[in-house]
This record gives sequence, structure tokens and C-alpha cells, in this order.
Amino acid sequence: MKKSLSILSILLGTAAFAQVDVTATSGTETATYTTVKGAFDAINAGTHQGVINITITANTSETATAALNRSTGTSNFTSVSLKPAAGISATITNATTAGPVFRILGSNVTIDGSNNGTDSRNLSIVNGFATGSVVVAMGSSDVANPLTNVTLKNTTIINGVKTAGSGIIVSNAAGAQTAGYFNNIRLENNSIQKSYQGIYMIATSAVGNGSGSVITKNDLSTSGENSNRLMGIYLGGTDGVTVSNNKIGNFDTANNESKRGMWLAVGTMNTTVSDNIIDNIGVNSIAGGSATGIQIFTNAGAGSAPSANKILRNKITNLFSSGLNSSVTGISLGGSTVGTVISQNTINNLLNTKAGSSAGLGAEGITLNTGTASNTLVSNNFISKVSSFGASFSGSTGGILINAGSGYKVYNNSVYLTETQNDGTNKGLPIALSITSVTAAGAIDLRNNIFVTNIADATIPAYATSIYFSTLFSNTDPKIIFTNFDNNIYYSSSNLAILSVTTTPTILPALSNLQTTYGSNANSLQALPKFVSDTDLHIIQTSDNSTIDNKGVALADVTVDIDNEGRNGTTPDIGADEFTIATMAVDNVANKAKIQIYPNPVNDVLTVSSDKKVSQISVYNVGGQMIQEVNNANIINLAKLSSGVYFVKTVVEGKVEMTKVIKK
Repeated sequence: MKKSLSILSILLGTAAFAQVDVTATSGTETATYTTVKGAFDAINAGTHQGVINITITANTSETATAALNRSTGTSNFTSVSLKPAAGISATITNATTAGPVFRILGSNVTIDGSNNGTDSRNLSIVNGFATGSVVVAMGSSDVANPLTNVTLKNTTIINGVKTAGSGIIVSNAAGAQTAGYFNNIRLENNSIQKSYQGIYMIATSAVGNGSGSVITKNDLSTSGENSNRLMGIYLGGTDGVTVSNNKIGNFDTANNESKRGMWLAVGTMNTTVSDNIIDNIGVNSIAGGSATGIQIFTNAGAGSAPSANKILRNKITNLFSSGLNSSVTGISLGGSTVGTVISQNTINNLLNTKAGSSAGLGAEGITLNTGTASNTLVSNNFISKVSSFGASFSGSTGGILINAGSGYKVYNNSVYLTETQNDGTNKGLPIALSITSVTAAGAIDLRNNIFVTNIADATIPAYATSIYFSTLFSNTDPKIIFTNFDNNIYYSSSNLAILSVTTTPTILPALSNLQTTYGSNANSLQALPKFVSDTDLHIIQTSDNSTIDNKGVALADVTVDIDNEGRNGTTPDIGADEFTIATMAVDNVANKAKIQIYPNPVNDVLTVSSDKKVSQISVYNVGGQMIQEVNNANIINLAKLSSGVYFVKTVVEGKVEMTKVIKK
């Protein structure tokens, strides 16, 4: 009897500590293990075959890397799925080796951390080793057998340290930063924490290598102790990856290094980077360091094909640096990159607070520094609140800096600079558009842009645009560097523009001087548009802006605006926002009440702030139909409206204003 009880106790004890359940359609069909490594080892040995499901029922402590090999030889699986049991939140930890915790070398694998079939994150994968450098690694070193159809989603990834390594690395079989072979890799809705580089994806440059891979909805913005440090997402050598709707930011700020939200490195081609939020990345180190939202330095793709990357609808905000030789850049384009599109991005609040004579103290919204014939389209971008002590005409504080190269089409951008750094001794030099060291004939096509520098202190030199030649060339006449140069709006609180050849500046105080010196611009305007705010560069839909309405030229490359609203096919507007001045049968609107409408874009509740009583708020669709209205209130809930563009009419003590509002 005692012997029977002893055996029963052992069986119960085994069941109590079996945290990993496995089912399979062939081989051994059911089994339990204490670690994921135990389950993977059994699959590698051919114990479980066919369609395999792994269910995590409790926390596991891994004693070594859990490696899942390719299905070949003794291993014979069709697919492998790993997820927590229904209602269970679990943590898989390896605290005994440097990592990775998981190494995925076999295709057709899904790791889903949700315990209820939604996007909840109920599974954590933790590298608990004090010098751990990788949490999840995957890839292949075999060109004939690339890793394919692997999904990692709905998990929390926490590294052991943030001095080296990655949260997730997709590369070769060793899981090192060495190019590998893979496609159809999906990384979705993971929270990646305490990493040096959050997601690192590097492929051997070849047509189709990396194709079909998606990095989407991941959160790399944890703050505090578990913040990430150097870089959010890195791509190298890949062809055809989509990077969308990720949130990146709140990096550790203490180290002197070049921090990047994203980096598209050498050989990266046919990539779409869209709808990502990059916020609060910077360096607080006197030794220096730089912050870049998105850096593209890809050179040619496989077989010297155009890299053809698209950077669309990203929001890049709150980048900063305070050290020696530092720089802050929203989007940086360099190398021999060809065919890049940078469109519909919002960039604001870029700040460099280092004063002094050291080089590289600037801040720029977009920097273009490619080779010749780059076929680069920069269109429909909002750039605002860029500030630094940089005071060089070769690139300092600005909206768009074209810093060498050719093949640029710069269309319908809105740049509005309202501040610079000034400590009484050192003052920044804000320039909405800077062109430097561009000497190739016909290098730039520049039309339909708004370039405004509006500094409250009029004693600070500021320019809407500048052209700088560092040395004397035979073609230092700026007129020859443009293929087209017209239909732009310029404004500066100081002189309008400047031409500088070496150290000899020519100040251009007005549009007529710019037209004579720069050439063209017969249809350009010198005007100060009225924007919704210093950082929301949608045009206010009132008569204040009637003089700039419909002053652009139709361009085949720009058929919509920053909000995807269709452009007028004959006389579009200048700038990133296509707008319509509201004409309404109202009484004299002189002395109208001061109002502010926010937030814009809006998710749900829209607020109308005024120094007088708001008597009515009406919402119209783009077809002019009123679809919602409130009376005697200063808020209106737009949560039920579909995403798009609407017009909001406000009536304040009988005075009417119309504002375009974007519903997210």
C-alpha cells in the first residue's frame, strides 16, 4: 500500500510541474514537459510530428537555449504553434545562459502570446542572464532553405541588459548580426524592452530575400529601467519588408552614441515604412551623441536595382541632444539611394541645446544627401518647431536641407519654423530650406512648397531659404541647379533669402530679389499663411488665407495631400494641406472672437476654446452636408464618425469660422 502511494505521489508531482503540454497529429501525440527546451528537443528528435501545438500552462525556467531545428531528417513537422493556455499568463525565462531564450530555425512556426485569441500580451519571454544579449533569434544560413512563415506576436520580450544585442534578431542560423536568408517573417504586437537594438533584421542582399516580412504594431516605447537604448528597428539587405504602426521611443538618454528610431541600412530595398510613431529619443550627455528618427542609407539594392523605399505618414516628434558634435534629424537620406519616396510625414519638436563653436550642433527636419540621379520624391510633409544653436549656412537649424546630390523632386511640403536657441551670446540660424554644395545642373525640381521662418525676435537672422556654395565652382550661378523652381510661398521675420558663395553672402530681403538671384519663381508668393497652430500646419479655412488659395501647379506625382484628400487637378494649393476657403452668408466678421479648436487630428471629443460664448458647433463632410451639430456647448463628440476630413463651423456670438478637422 505504501509503495502504491509513493508512486502516486511521484506522478502527481510530475503533473504539478509539467508546464508545457504538447499535442501532435503523428508520432507521440501527447506529452508534457517542464521547459520549452524539452518540448523543442523532443520535436527535433522526431518524437512529435505533423501539426504540433505547444501550450504553456505556467511559468518555465529554461536551463539553456530552446532551439527548434528545421524539419528535416529525424525532425518531421508540418507546423508548430506555441501559445499560453486559455486564461493563463506565463513567463518563459532563461537566467543561466547569455541567450537567446528561443532560437527558431524551422519554418511554419507561430508563437502567439495571447491567451484569448485577441491582441492581449499574456506571454513574456525574458533573458534573465546578467550579460544576456538576445531574447529571440531566428534565421537560416542556407540560401536553398530560407526560414519562412514564422510569426511572433502578442508577447513581451525583455532582454537581460541593454548594453548589447537585440530583443528580436532575424539573421542567420547562429542568431548573430550576420546576414541570413528568410521571408514571410511576421513580428506583430510585441512589447520589446531593455534592448540595445529592439528588432534587428539583416538579410544577404538578394532579390526577394526578406520578401513578405512584416514588422507591425510593436511597442518599443517602454520608459524607465526597461527602456530601450540605441535603436528601435534595423533593416539591412532586405527586399520587400513592411514596417508599419510601430511605436518607438523613450530611449535611455545617458550615453554618447547615435540613436535612431529606425535605420534602413545598406542593401535595403522595396521597403515601406508607414504610420509609425517615433517619439522622445535623445541624448543628455555633454560628450555628445545624435538623435535621428528614421535614417535611410541603403545604397543600391540587389543587382544594383533602385532601392525604392517608401517613408510614409510617420510621426516623428521630440528628438533632442545636448552634447558636443551632436545633431538632431527627423528623416535622414544618404548614400547612393535611388527611388526613395518621403511623403505625408509629420516632424516636429526637434531640439539641440548645445551652444558653442563645435561643429555639428544643428537640427534638421529632413536631410537629403544622396548621390546623383537619386530620383527622390519629398512631398506633403509637415515640418515645424526645429531649434538649435547651429549657425552655419551649410546646414544648421532648418526644415529641409539638401546637402549635395541630384535627382530631387521636392513638392508640396509645409515648413514652419517659429523658434531657435538663443542664450544671449550664441544664436541659431533658422532656415526653412537650405541648399548646400549642390552644383549639378537640373539637380532639383522644387514647386508648391511653403517655406516660413517666423521668429518672434526679429533681431535674429532667419531665412525662408538659402543657397550655399562652399567653394568657387564654374557654375555657382544658382539658377542652373533647378529644373523647375516656382509656385512656392516664402516668408521670413528677417530677410527672405540669402546666397552665400564661400564667405561672401548676398542678402535677398524680398521676393523680387529672390527671383532675380535664384531665378524663376514668377508664380511664387511672399506671404505668411495662417496655420492651425505652430505644430499643426493645416491651413485655417478662413478669408485670412484667401490670397494663397489655389496658387499651386498640378503635379503628376502629388494627387493627394497629407491627409489623402484629393488635390485640385487644375489649381491645387501650395503646401501639404489642400484646403478650401469657406464662403458663407454671414454678417461682418470683423472683430471675431479668438478661438482654438483641438485636438486636430481628433479621435473623439473636439474642443472649441474661445474667450466668448460658443453658441453652435456644426460638422460637415467634404460634400458640404451637415452631419452633426451641438448648441450652447464648446465640445462635440466625433467618436462615431469614420476617419477622414471634415469641416467644423463654429458660431461664437454670431461670428462664424470654418476649420478643417482630421478625424483619426
